[in-house]
Amino acid sequence: MTLGKLCTRQDRFNKGFTLIELLVVMALLSVIMIGLVSALRTMAQTESKIDQRLNRLDEIRAARSFLQQTLSRVSSSTIDAPGATGQKIIPFSALTDSLTWIGVMPARPDLGGRHFFKLAIEANGAQRELVLRFAPWLPDSALPDWSQTQSRVLVAGIENLKIEAEGLAPQARNAAQAWPKGWQVGWPVADVLPERIRLRLEDTQGAWPEWTLPLRAMSQSDGSFSLVVIGGSK
Repeated sequence: MTLGKLCTRQDRFNKGFTLIELLVVMALLSVIMIGLVSALRTMAQTESKIDQRLNRLDEIRAARSFLQQTLSRVSSSTIDAPGATGQKIIPFSALTDSLTWIGVMPARPDLGGRHFFKLAIEANGAQRELVLRFAPWLPDSALPDWSQTQSRVLVAGIENLKIEAEGLAPQARNAAQAWPKGWQVGWPVADVLPERIRLRLEDTQGAWPEWTLPLRAMSQSDGSFSLVVIGGSK
């Protein structure tokens, strides 16, 4: 090998990377970094969505559990119907989109005993919420002014609420009196509690699985801790 050829080969070796090669490497590194950042961002967003969904499920479970407790002891004592002499009704009303009753508040600090309750959708700015309103019950007291009562947001972001009820006629009921068969929108019977309430809820993402909640009536005196189950066993 001549001295000239050896020098040429050494010159090529000492030249290192060209500018084009460096640019190509930097471009490849940039693509890799962008991919990594995008993957990390996607993972973070996915984790955030999972956390939000879990929190939502916890919120839903808590709301359903609370309603089950408040509907587990509902007053079935009859009262005089407003403006109708001699007609008796129970202090319970299930309309298409609201539910009112007298029941027992689950044990809470500074709360307890019989209360008036109302369940309905209420607007809070641009958001709609499933709200439970309540006020202490007093003998011979009329329904409260619901706008002045305490309230608890059970679930936020609820767009629609539909209430249905179902029950069997009591054995002592006059057979000539009409009785609703199957699920009814609201509850048309004024003097007998339904056996079950079904809530159909919708949020911005669509319909939820329906909630079917049993109603359990307190004794006629409303002072006993024993429960009388309408249409079933305890």
